[in-house]
Amino acid sequence: MQTTAWDSISPDYNEWARNNSGDAIVFFLLVVHLPTSTPRECMPQTCCIQASRVDIYMSQTTFRCRAMAFLFIGAILIPSRASAVQVSPQERAFRAWDRNRDGVLERGEVPPGPRQIFGRVDKNKDGRITLAEHIAATSGKPNSPNTENPSEPKRHKIRQKWNQEEAGFDREFFVQIPTSSPAEGDTNTANRKWPVTFIFHGNGGTARQTIGRWPQLLEGHLIVAPQGYQRSWNISDEKSKAPDVDFFNLMVRHIEEKYSAADLSKISLIGFSNGAGFIFRLLIELDGTIKITNAVPLVSSLVEQQYHDQRFWKRSDDSNTNYDLTTAPVVRCNLLTIHGTADRVVPYAGGMRGPHAKHLPAQSTAYAWAKQQGYTGKQIADKSGKALNQNIIRYNYEGAQVTHLKVVDGGHGLGPASRQVNQLACDFIQSNLR
Repeated sequence: MQTTAWDSISPDYNEWARNNSGDAIVFFLLVVHLPTSTPRECMPQTCCIQASRVDIYMSQTTFRCRAMAFLFIGAILIPSRASAVQVSPQERAFRAWDRNRDGVLERGEVPPGPRQIFGRVDKNKDGRITLAEHIAATSGKPNSPNTENPSEPKRHKIRQKWNQEEAGFDREFFVQIPTSSPAEGDTNTANRKWPVTFIFHGNGGTARQTIGRWPQLLEGHLIVAPQGYQRSWNISDEKSKAPDVDFFNLMVRHIEEKYSAADLSKISLIGFSNGAGFIFRLLIELDGTIKITNAVPLVSSLVEQQYHDQRFWKRSDDSNTNYDLTTAPVVRCNLLTIHGTADRVVPYAGGMRGPHAKHLPAQSTAYAWAKQQGYTGKQIADKSGKALNQNIIRYNYEGAQVTHLKVVDGGHGLGPASRQVNQLACDFIQSNLR
């Protein structure tokens, strides 16, 4: 329940006024209609002078009572009415969806579109969404992100300047600490620190929401969720023209300084849509000083500006879309690309995303990386993939550490296969960290 300024006056009267507003009005009317004086017919005639004085006194006293009653009841009724009227758009939507009026949303009450992220909004995983969880998800504003509660992600800031923010801008990222400490007494050195996994949101997304269930899926990992400028990552025609590769380098340095238990020799990257595009950009442009162990780009592929004429390209100026410099990526990692054949945002078979960005086919993207990482054979034919089940087909480039998963009939959110895909991504990461 949201607390208003009026709640601080008297919580008891707050509840009473909401539940008994009609009684309050009757009480108000009774008080302001008190008789102004004692009836003359009840007084002896010999007391007329004294009665007149009493009349004056009673009139003054009654006026004071009326004024006090008006202010008292007004303090209860007026803010109560105002609080009922001044409802946020998020709360109005919550009330509209809450068909049984029990104060929480169950999965069946949520419309089909938002229902797809029900699990992410349901932070305590009890199968119900409270008003507080709904507002936190729809506002994109974290509640007390710097709390010392270890179960809450910690907010960090890095200041950068570029042509869109010449005065400087504080870029934020969130860090979720594992619930268990590294095994200090373990003889295996690898178990004495936390692997680090970055989660990159899609265009329009927020860092804090993107964390979702990844801390549970990747137990023991330090989860880092950066926020893209204007909720996007600078790849081609996005709103952001921010120096995102520099931002990543600065985040890694910051984590090294603040989290001594972080194992920066074991960094994994997971990204969705525009966030997957940013992973491709990192793999192309990082200079090799930061070791990337795993990369899992979901539901996106390389744009043709980044890869054409059998070569990779980058920009000399982040503020435009001109990929004018050819480059040879130096990062070598375990790469798992995942894409759905029914994706209407980034076409699986390649093509336009919006008016300016043209994408390579999903399987051609995987093949380009396989060649970059030493594969010398031909691209695996579409029909030659190995079916993991009726919905997911795997294309594995042996020796190149590159695998592609085709999700049959999967849309941009991958549909019913999304839960299994997330688990496959986690298994891929964990298997390569042992």
